[in-house]
Amino acid sequence: MPTPPPWDVWPYHRPESAVTFPRDEGWHRLLPGRIANPSLSDMEWVYLNAHVEEQGGAGRRFSVFAAYFTQGLRFLVVRAFDASDRFMAEWTGTAWGLLRASATGLDLTFKHGGGTDAWANRKGASGDPIPFASDLDATDDAGHFGVKLGFTNTKRPYEAGGKGYLPFGRKGAFYYYSLTRLDVQGTLDLDKPGGGRETVNVKGIGWYDHQWGPFYVTPIRNRNLEQYEWMSIQLDSGDEILLTTVWEANGSTPSLPAYGGAGLIRADGTFDKLVGAERWKRTKFWRSPKQHAVYSAGWTFEAPQWGTSLSVTPRYHDQLTPLVDAPPPNLLGAVSTLFEGWANWLGEFWEGTCRVTGTFDGRPATGYAFAELVKRYEDPVFDIRVPRNDPDLTVLEWRVENPDEQVPLTFRFYLERDDGTPLLDRDGLDIPVMVLDDPALPKNTPLIARVVAKSADGALSGVASTGVQLR
Repeated sequence: MPTPPPWDVWPYHRPESAVTFPRDEGWHRLLPGRIANPSLSDMEWVYLNAHVEEQGGAGRRFSVFAAYFTQGLRFLVVRAFDASDRFMAEWTGTAWGLLRASATGLDLTFKHGGGTDAWANRKGASGDPIPFASDLDATDDAGHFGVKLGFTNTKRPYEAGGKGYLPFGRKGAFYYYSLTRLDVQGTLDLDKPGGGRETVNVKGIGWYDHQWGPFYVTPIRNRNLEQYEWMSIQLDSGDEILLTTVWEANGSTPSLPAYGGAGLIRADGTFDKLVGAERWKRTKFWRSPKQHAVYSAGWTFEAPQWGTSLSVTPRYHDQLTPLVDAPPPNLLGAVSTLFEGWANWLGEFWEGTCRVTGTFDGRPATGYAFAELVKRYEDPVFDIRVPRNDPDLTVLEWRVENPDEQVPLTFRFYLERDDGTPLLDRDGLDIPVMVLDDPALPKNTPLIARVVAKSADGALSGVASTGVQLR
């Protein structure tokens, strides 16, 4: 394979890649006036997550999330943690507005109820754009916070899957590249939780994504649409891992490129990939007390091929991003408050910062991760039936109607008299069948057979029961 050209000189195109720069830094479908095309047939967005630390002061740590969508939607979130990594506060700035962009490079503005954001390539002394360096200036609608951050890329772009073009789910496809190791510097302008305002100088690392093409995703609840989870991992060793899983509407995650896998960007800039979601497993779940949706809340990633075994844990459980939040102080804001409750019940999703520990390349590893969780998990639903009831032999079975490959279940079986007197208690069943052949059990007496199905951590559970008379 030929040696790739230097990535920090434009134009840049890596051999066998489906993307080219600076063209693919720009927007791909525009209306007159440089207005981003809001068509639902094609998606496009630019995305940033960053982990930064206060320079001086109390040593606070912050996570930053920003994303701009061709449909005129902007997410902007800052969360604060103290020097011991305890959650302190959050500021969210979801906004709807007018997105204008350039077709030749990263140069967008977003006009919303609280002002106008700008995100553009940084210019050098000659006036030419510096490859993969940009500046973001954004504020929330209600005027509670703003960010002014500069991003300088330190590694060559990662074209997803090594190609930059991938199938998505049953019908979709997208172009996709990431800048997986950004140097981030700038300021956060924040309302203080107790009153007043402060400007915090920060520095750290970030991750940038640009994705576009004929596919469709939404955080709005709809059982008929595919759902997904995504995670970026930045290890202190300088290596990065990108994880994705896509679910069919029936809960299946086929081991095919269109349904996820893992991409590895090594510290030296070389790539590798693994197809299939079975290595990225969900170990814990969290139920939102307000939205009542369930999200994954603990993960492991196993890749013996890379000498890797990682555990990922949220730094704070409630990192939901609202679809509608604090509105601007005008008529638009007054109208938006009418829709806030049901809009967030439908569309609020989990996007947040996590800690990573484990091993990479056979050595101890630590780092940060950022997870985007559109997938919502359901409690198991099932019924019990009696396929066989012969003298001294009764068979009961149950079948989960909404199985999910990422939520293995165990079952606990109870047999009770009508008055609740316990007769049998069997826990840890992994096969949905119970055989009753103990001659000591009462015959020709109304009994109740009950099954509790639950995930490993017990966060997801369901119960079903049926009456039975043993013969």
